Amino acid sequence: MKGEEIMGMTDSQYKGFLVNELENWEELLELAREEGAGNTVKKAEKQIEKIKKMLEF
Repeated sequence: MKGEEIMGMTDSQYKGFLVNELENWEELLELAREEGAGNTVKKAEKQIEKIKKMLEF
């Protein structure tokens, strides 16, 4: 890629990505609670907290 500038995501794009991920994990959490999948509930709760902290920027 000689001569090309590589650009990453903008803050807005990154925030949109995180919001989408948060929605996915919240949906998974709801399903895990309905099915009584305790380990999955714990994992989902942990991921949701991580994403919420990342969204604080």
